[in-house]
Amino acid sequence: MLLVIAAQKGWKVFQLDVKSTFLNGVLQEEIYVKQPDGFAIQGEEDKVYLLQKALYELKQAPRAWYSRIDDHLLNLGFVKSLSKATLYIRLKDDDILIMSLYVDDLLITGSNELQIEEFKQEMMRVFEMTDLGLMTYFLGMEVKQSKNEVFICQKKYAKEILKKFQMEECKATSTPINQKEKLCKDDGAHKIDEGYFRSIIGCLMYLTTTRPAILFDVSLLSRFMHRASELHLRAAKRILRYVRGTVSFGVKYEKCKSFKLHGFSDSDWAVTIEDMKSTSGYCFTLGS
Repeated sequence: MLLVIAAQKGWKVFQLDVKSTFLNGVLQEEIYVKQPDGFAIQGEEDKVYLLQKALYELKQAPRAWYSRIDDHLLNLGFVKSLSKATLYIRLKDDDILIMSLYVDDLLITGSNELQIEEFKQEMMRVFEMTDLGLMTYFLGMEVKQSKNEVFICQKKYAKEILKKFQMEECKATSTPINQKEKLCKDDGAHKIDEGYFRSIIGCLMYLTTTRPAILFDVSLLSRFMHRASELHLRAAKRILRYVRGTVSFGVKYEKCKSFKLHGFSDSDWAVTIEDMKSTSGYCFTLGS
Protein backbone atom coordinates (compact mmCIF):
# COMPACT_ATOMS: atom_id res chain seq x y z
CA MET A 1 0.00 0.00 0.00
CA LEU A 2 2.87 2.33 0.85
CA LEU A 3 4.48 1.69 -2.53
CA VAL A 4 1.18 2.16 -4.37
CA ILE A 5 0.75 5.64 -2.85
CA ALA A 6 4.41 6.55 -3.44
CA ALA A 7 4.17 5.59 -7.12
CA GLN A 8 0.90 7.47 -7.58
CA LYS A 9 2.22 10.64 -5.92
CA GLY A 10 5.71 10.48 -7.41
CA TRP A 11 7.32 10.20 -3.94
CA LYS A 12 10.52 8.39 -3.05
CA VAL A 13 10.70 5.76 -0.30
CA PHE A 14 13.74 5.92 1.99
CA GLN A 15 15.04 3.35 4.48
CA LEU A 16 16.71 3.52 7.89
CA ASP A 17 18.21 0.55 9.70
CA VAL A 18 18.33 0.49 13.52
CA LYS A 19 21.49 -0.94 15.09
CA SER A 20 21.10 -3.30 18.07
CA THR A 21 17.36 -2.71 17.99
CA PHE A 22 16.18 -4.41 21.18
CA LEU A 23 18.92 -2.80 23.28
CA ASN A 24 17.01 0.50 22.89
CA GLY A 25 14.02 -0.80 24.85
CA VAL A 26 13.49 0.35 28.45
CA LEU A 27 11.97 -2.35 30.67
CA GLN A 28 8.82 -1.62 32.66
CA GLU A 29 9.07 -4.79 34.77
CA GLU A 30 11.63 -5.82 37.38
CA ILE A 31 13.79 -8.49 35.73
CA TYR A 32 16.84 -10.09 37.30
CA VAL A 33 19.53 -12.22 35.66
CA LYS A 34 22.11 -14.41 37.31
CA GLN A 35 25.79 -13.69 36.83
CA PRO A 36 27.18 -15.34 33.65
CA ASP A 37 29.34 -18.43 34.11
CA GLY A 38 32.99 -17.43 34.33
CA PHE A 39 32.14 -13.79 35.13
CA ALA A 40 30.73 -14.16 38.64
CA ILE A 41 32.17 -11.79 41.26
CA GLN A 42 34.24 -13.80 43.72
CA GLY A 43 32.54 -14.10 47.10
CA GLU A 44 29.24 -12.73 45.72
CA GLU A 45 28.23 -15.58 43.45
CA ASP A 46 24.70 -15.65 44.90
CA LYS A 47 23.93 -12.07 43.81
CA VAL A 48 21.98 -11.18 40.65
CA TYR A 49 21.81 -8.22 38.28
CA LEU A 50 18.78 -5.92 37.94
CA LEU A 51 18.22 -5.11 34.26
CA GLN A 52 17.56 -1.49 33.31
CA LYS A 53 17.26 -2.08 29.56
CA ALA A 54 16.17 -4.97 27.37
CA LEU A 55 18.51 -7.70 26.17
CA TYR A 56 18.19 -10.01 23.21
CA GLU A 57 16.42 -13.31 24.02
CA LEU A 58 14.16 -11.57 26.55
CA LYS A 59 10.50 -12.10 25.69
CA GLN A 60 9.84 -8.51 26.82
CA ALA A 61 12.47 -7.07 24.43
CA PRO A 62 10.28 -6.55 21.30
CA ARG A 63 7.49 -4.94 23.32
CA ALA A 64 9.97 -2.65 25.13
CA TRP A 65 11.47 -1.52 21.79
CA TYR A 66 8.14 -0.83 20.15
CA SER A 67 6.96 1.05 23.24
CA ARG A 68 10.10 3.22 23.22
CA ILE A 69 9.91 4.21 19.55
CA ASP A 70 6.12 4.59 19.72
CA ASP A 71 6.44 7.18 22.51
CA HIS A 72 9.12 9.04 20.58
CA LEU A 73 7.10 9.17 17.35
CA LEU A 74 3.94 10.33 19.12
CA ASN A 75 5.98 13.12 20.76
CA LEU A 76 7.12 14.20 17.29
CA GLY A 77 3.49 14.72 16.26
CA PHE A 78 2.83 11.46 14.45
CA VAL A 79 -0.54 9.72 14.58
CA LYS A 80 -0.66 5.93 14.68
CA SER A 81 -2.85 4.10 12.18
CA LEU A 82 -5.89 2.40 13.71
CA SER A 83 -5.59 -0.61 11.39
CA LYS A 84 -1.78 -0.98 11.30
CA ALA A 85 -0.04 -0.50 14.64
CA THR A 86 3.39 0.15 13.07
CA LEU A 87 2.25 2.76 10.52
CA TYR A 88 2.58 6.43 11.50
CA ILE A 89 1.41 9.59 9.69
CA ARG A 90 2.20 13.23 10.33
CA LEU A 91 0.56 16.25 8.70
CA LYS A 92 2.52 19.52 8.85
CA ASP A 93 2.05 22.68 6.74
CA ASP A 94 0.00 20.82 4.10
CA ASP A 95 2.79 18.25 3.80
CA ILE A 96 2.42 14.59 4.76
CA LEU A 97 5.06 12.27 6.17
CA ILE A 98 4.43 8.52 6.35
CA MET A 99 6.62 6.09 8.30
CA SER A 100 6.29 2.30 8.44
CA LEU A 101 8.23 0.29 11.03
CA TYR A 102 9.23 -3.37 10.75
CA VAL A 103 11.35 -4.40 13.76
CA ASP A 104 14.67 -2.69 12.88
CA ASP A 105 13.73 -1.25 9.48
CA LEU A 106 12.03 2.13 9.00
CA LEU A 107 10.48 3.03 5.65
CA ILE A 108 9.83 6.73 5.14
CA THR A 109 8.03 8.58 2.37
CA GLY A 110 6.13 11.83 1.98
CA SER A 111 5.44 14.91 -0.07
CA ASN A 112 8.35 17.01 1.25
CA GLU A 113 11.88 15.57 1.00
CA LEU A 114 13.24 18.33 3.25
CA GLN A 115 10.95 17.18 6.07
CA ILE A 116 12.00 13.59 5.40
CA GLU A 117 15.67 14.55 5.76
CA GLU A 118 14.95 16.44 8.99
CA PHE A 119 13.07 13.45 10.37
CA LYS A 120 15.94 11.09 9.50
CA GLN A 121 18.43 13.35 11.28
CA GLU A 122 16.15 13.49 14.35
CA MET A 123 15.85 9.69 14.48
CA MET A 124 19.61 9.20 14.10
CA ARG A 125 20.21 11.70 16.89
CA VAL A 126 18.08 9.69 19.36
CA PHE A 127 18.73 6.15 18.12
CA GLU A 128 21.81 4.59 16.58
CA MET A 129 20.76 4.13 12.96
CA THR A 130 22.19 3.73 9.47
CA ASP A 131 20.77 5.78 6.62
CA LEU A 132 20.38 3.34 3.71
CA GLY A 133 19.12 6.03 1.34
CA LEU A 134 16.54 5.02 -1.26
CA MET A 135 14.82 1.73 -0.51
CA THR A 136 16.37 -0.92 -2.78
CA TYR A 137 16.18 -4.19 -0.81
CA PHE A 138 13.70 -5.06 1.91
CA LEU A 139 12.86 -8.44 3.52
CA GLY A 140 14.19 -10.32 0.51
CA MET A 141 12.38 -8.07 -1.97
CA GLU A 142 14.28 -6.12 -4.61
CA VAL A 143 12.85 -2.64 -5.12
CA LYS A 144 13.44 -0.39 -8.14
CA GLN A 145 12.17 3.17 -7.91
CA SER A 146 11.85 5.51 -10.87
CA LYS A 147 9.64 8.48 -11.64
CA ASN A 148 6.00 7.59 -10.88
CA GLU A 149 6.85 3.89 -10.87
CA VAL A 150 7.93 1.26 -8.34
CA PHE A 151 8.80 -2.33 -9.28
CA ILE A 152 9.28 -5.08 -6.71
CA CYS A 153 10.43 -8.64 -7.32
CA GLN A 154 12.18 -11.56 -5.61
CA LYS A 155 14.48 -12.61 -8.44
CA LYS A 156 17.39 -13.54 -6.17
CA TYR A 157 15.13 -15.49 -3.80
CA ALA A 158 13.44 -17.32 -6.69
CA LYS A 159 16.85 -18.45 -7.99
CA GLU A 160 17.79 -19.65 -4.49
CA ILE A 161 14.61 -21.76 -4.33
CA LEU A 162 15.31 -23.35 -7.71
CA LYS A 163 18.88 -24.12 -6.66
CA LYS A 164 17.77 -25.55 -3.31
CA PHE A 165 15.46 -28.07 -4.98
CA GLN A 166 17.80 -28.70 -7.95
CA MET A 167 15.44 -27.17 -10.50
CA GLU A 168 17.76 -24.52 -12.00
CA GLU A 169 17.92 -26.30 -15.35
CA CYS A 170 14.38 -27.68 -15.43
CA LYS A 171 12.08 -27.18 -18.39
CA ALA A 172 9.90 -24.10 -17.87
CA THR A 173 6.11 -24.19 -18.13
CA SER A 174 3.75 -21.36 -19.05
CA THR A 175 1.18 -21.98 -16.30
CA PRO A 176 1.68 -22.82 -12.60
CA ILE A 177 -0.99 -25.52 -12.40
CA ASN A 178 -3.02 -27.87 -14.58
CA GLN A 179 -6.58 -26.58 -14.29
CA LYS A 180 -8.10 -29.93 -15.27
CA GLU A 181 -6.29 -31.82 -12.52
CA LYS A 182 -8.32 -32.36 -9.32
CA LEU A 183 -6.19 -32.93 -6.23
CA CYS A 184 -7.38 -34.81 -3.15
CA LYS A 185 -5.91 -36.25 0.06
CA ASP A 186 -6.49 -39.93 -0.71
CA ASP A 187 -5.50 -40.15 -4.37
CA GLY A 188 -4.01 -43.66 -4.13
CA ALA A 189 -0.56 -42.45 -5.18
CA HIS A 190 2.64 -43.33 -3.32
CA LYS A 191 3.26 -41.15 -0.24
CA ILE A 192 6.41 -39.03 -0.18
CA ASP A 193 8.69 -37.42 2.40
CA GLU A 194 6.45 -34.81 4.07
CA GLY A 195 9.41 -32.73 5.25
CA TYR A 196 10.64 -32.26 1.68
CA PHE A 197 7.16 -31.30 0.44
CA ARG A 198 6.61 -28.85 3.30
CA SER A 199 9.94 -27.22 2.56
CA ILE A 200 8.90 -26.55 -1.05
CA ILE A 201 5.53 -25.11 -0.03
CA GLY A 202 7.09 -22.99 2.72
CA CYS A 203 9.56 -21.44 0.27
CA LEU A 204 6.86 -20.80 -2.32
CA MET A 205 4.60 -19.17 0.28
CA TYR A 206 7.11 -16.39 0.84
CA LEU A 207 7.55 -15.98 -2.92
CA THR A 208 3.84 -15.11 -3.23
CA THR A 209 4.68 -11.70 -1.70
CA THR A 210 5.52 -10.42 -5.19
CA ARG A 211 4.02 -13.27 -7.23
CA PRO A 212 0.22 -13.21 -6.78
CA ALA A 213 -0.17 -15.47 -9.84
CA ILE A 214 0.93 -18.50 -7.80
CA LEU A 215 -0.93 -17.58 -4.60
CA PHE A 216 -3.99 -19.78 -5.19
CA ASP A 217 -1.95 -22.76 -6.36
CA VAL A 218 0.40 -22.66 -3.36
CA SER A 219 -2.55 -22.29 -0.97
CA LEU A 220 -4.23 -25.28 -2.60
CA LEU A 221 -1.17 -27.51 -2.21
CA SER A 222 -0.68 -26.41 1.41
CA ARG A 223 -3.82 -28.42 2.28
CA PHE A 224 -1.91 -31.65 1.65
CA MET A 225 1.26 -31.04 3.67
CA HIS A 226 0.39 -33.78 6.17
CA ARG A 227 -0.53 -36.41 3.54
CA ALA A 228 1.55 -35.51 0.53
CA SER A 229 1.73 -37.91 -2.39
CA GLU A 230 3.67 -38.08 -5.65
CA LEU A 231 0.82 -36.26 -7.41
CA HIS A 232 1.05 -33.38 -4.95
CA LEU A 233 4.83 -33.23 -5.38
CA ARG A 234 4.45 -33.19 -9.15
CA ALA A 235 2.03 -30.26 -8.88
CA ALA A 236 4.47 -28.41 -6.58
CA LYS A 237 7.34 -28.97 -9.03
CA ARG A 238 5.15 -27.62 -11.82
CA ILE A 239 4.95 -24.33 -9.88
CA LEU A 240 8.76 -24.37 -9.62
CA ARG A 241 8.95 -24.93 -13.37
CA TYR A 242 6.67 -21.92 -13.87
CA VAL A 243 8.91 -19.85 -11.58
CA ARG A 244 11.93 -21.03 -13.62
CA GLY A 245 10.47 -19.36 -16.72
CA THR A 246 9.34 -16.21 -14.93
CA VAL A 247 12.21 -15.52 -12.50
CA SER A 248 12.26 -11.78 -13.18
CA PHE A 249 8.49 -11.32 -12.80
CA GLY A 250 7.16 -9.12 -9.99
CA VAL A 251 4.65 -6.39 -9.24
CA LYS A 252 4.82 -2.96 -10.83
CA TYR A 253 3.06 0.03 -9.31
CA GLU A 254 2.68 3.05 -11.56
CA LYS A 255 0.81 6.33 -11.68
CA CYS A 256 -2.62 6.08 -13.25
CA LYS A 257 -5.47 8.46 -14.04
CA SER A 258 -8.11 6.65 -12.01
CA PHE A 259 -6.75 6.14 -8.48
CA LYS A 260 -9.67 4.14 -7.13
CA LEU A 261 -10.18 1.01 -5.06
CA HIS A 262 -11.87 -1.87 -6.89
CA GLY A 263 -12.92 -5.16 -5.34
CA PHE A 264 -13.90 -8.46 -6.93
CA SER A 265 -15.12 -11.69 -5.38
CA ASP A 266 -16.00 -15.13 -6.70
CA SER A 267 -16.81 -18.61 -5.40
CA ASP A 268 -16.09 -22.02 -6.81
CA TRP A 269 -19.09 -23.91 -5.46
CA ALA A 270 -18.59 -27.41 -4.01
CA VAL A 271 -15.19 -27.77 -5.66
CA THR A 272 -13.46 -29.84 -2.94
CA ILE A 273 -13.66 -33.54 -3.78
CA GLU A 274 -13.53 -34.84 -0.17
CA ASP A 275 -16.15 -32.68 1.59
CA MET A 276 -17.78 -30.68 -1.24
CA LYS A 277 -16.79 -27.39 0.39
CA SER A 278 -16.65 -24.20 -1.66
CA THR A 279 -13.64 -22.01 -2.30
CA SER A 280 -14.12 -18.25 -2.03
CA GLY A 281 -11.78 -15.89 -3.83
CA TYR A 282 -11.30 -12.14 -3.76
CA CYS A 283 -9.07 -9.54 -5.31
CA PHE A 284 -8.64 -5.83 -4.60
CA THR A 285 -6.80 -3.32 -6.77
CA LEU A 286 -5.87 0.26 -5.92
CA GLY A 287 -4.86 2.41 -8.86
CA SER A 288 -2.61 0.27 -11.06
